[in-house]
Amino acid sequence: MSQHVSSSQVERFCVRALPVSELTAIAEHIGGCPTCHQQLTETLRRRRSHAPLKFTLAPEFWFRHEHIDYEQLVGLADKAQDAAEQEIIGIHLKVCASCNEDVRSFLEFRAKMDRELEASYSPVPQQPTRGASWMTWWRGLAWKPIYAAAIVLIGIALVIGAGFFLKRRANNFQAKQTPTPNVNFGSPGQTTSPDSRAGNSPSPATLNEPPVENSNSSAATIALNDGGGTVTVDKSGNLSGLDDVPAPTRDEIARVLVSKRLEQPVILKQLGGQEGSLRGSKNTPPFRLTSPLRTVIITDRPTLRWEKASGASSYIVYVNDPSGHEVARSEELASERTQWALPKSLKRGGIYTWTVVAIVDGKETVSPGPSLPEMKFQVLSASSLQQLNKLKKTRSHLGLGIFYAREGMIPAAKREFRILVRENPHSLHASNLLKEIQSWQRR
Repeated sequence: MSQHVSSSQVERFCVRALPVSELTAIAEHIGGCPTCHQQLTETLRRRRSHAPLKFTLAPEFWFRHEHIDYEQLVGLADKAQDAAEQEIIGIHLKVCASCNEDVRSFLEFRAKMDRELEASYSPVPQQPTRGASWMTWWRGLAWKPIYAAAIVLIGIALVIGAGFFLKRRANNFQAKQTPTPNVNFGSPGQTTSPDSRAGNSPSPATLNEPPVENSNSSAATIALNDGGGTVTVDKSGNLSGLDDVPAPTRDEIARVLVSKRLEQPVILKQLGGQEGSLRGSKNTPPFRLTSPLRTVIITDRPTLRWEKASGASSYIVYVNDPSGHEVARSEELASERTQWALPKSLKRGGIYTWTVVAIVDGKETVSPGPSLPEMKFQVLSASSLQQLNKLKKTRSHLGLGIFYAREGMIPAAKREFRILVRENPHSLHASNLLKEIQSWQRR
C-alpha cells in the first residue's frame, strides 16, 4: 500500500473485519509506516478505554487456529512433512487439546492396523483333485464292455429326448405369438374386437386428468398445471399457456422443460466466499449470521439478522463493498438487538460483505471469524427487478421458479417449485426442478 491507512480501515483492522488480503496489506504497511503505526496504537488504546496495551508475538497465539486436518494426520504417521510444517504443528499442539487427542487416537489406530497386517498366516492346505478318481473309474469300465455300451446308449437317449423337448417348446412359443383373429359379432363383413364391444368412450376420470407426460419420446408433449391454467410444450419446443409472459422468458421456460435441467448461475459461486485460513476444517463461528446468507435479495435496504452472542453487551454491524471499503456501519446496538436495517439504499446489482462484532466481557468477537468464508449477498439489478414485477402479474409458479433460479434466489425458487409439485403430484418435470434447486442449496 502506498497511501496511508484511513481511520475507518484501522477501526476494522482492529476487529479483523476485513478480507484476509487487505488485512495482510494493511499489516505490512503499518509495520513500515510510523504515522499509521501511531494511529493504530491510539485506536487500540481508545477502544480499550486507555487500559494498558497488551500485545503478544508468541507463536502459540498466532497458530492457535491452525487445526490439523486428515492429510496432515497421515503425514505425521508417515513422517512425510518438511521441517517448517512440523514446527507449525508442534506449536499448535501445545495449545489445542482437541488436535492433541486427534493425533493420539490416529497414531494409535495406525499402529494397531500395522500390527494386524504384519501377522503371519499358515498356508491353506490344498484339497486333492478328483480328476484321478474319475479317470480310474473310466478305465475300470474299459475292462467291462457291457457296462460301457450301456452308458453310451443312455447318453444317446438323453440327446434325442432333449432335442424333442426343445422342438415342442419352439412350436408352443410360435403359437403364442400368432395373433388371435377377431370374431364377428355384428353384421356380415364386420369384425368386432372384445375391446370394441366394451365401448371406446373414455371414462369420466380420464376426461378430468391432465395430459400425461411421455419422457420416452422426443415428440412427446409436456403438460403442467400452473396457477389455474395449463402450460404445454409440443414436440417442436413451442410453449403455450403463458400468453402474458414475455417471449424471452417463454423460450427459457420451454428450454428448461425440454432439457429437464436448470443452469446454475455464476453468482452462486461468487457469493460462496473463500476460506480465510490456509488449513483447518474445525472452525466454527462464535455466533451465526442468519440473513441474508450468500444469496440475491430484492430490497436495496435489507435488514441484517444474526443470532444472539452469549454474554454480549452490544453489537456493531459493518457492510463493505467487494474492495473492502466501508459502505455502512451501525451505531453501537444494545445487547437485546439481533437485527439492523440499513439506513440508506445500496446500489442495485452490487455485491456486499457484512460482519457483526459482538462486545463480550469488554473484548470484541467477530462473526464470521477471519478463518471462515465471508458473508456476502447481492442486491437484485434494476432490469431484473422489472422482469420480476411483470412476471408476478402472471401468477406462474413455473415462470417465477425458473426466474428465481436463474438469478440465484434459491429459497424463493424452492418455494415456487414446491407449489408447482403440489399442483402436479405425478409430474417428473415438476419434481425434478424441485430436486435440482434443493441440491444447489445443499452445496
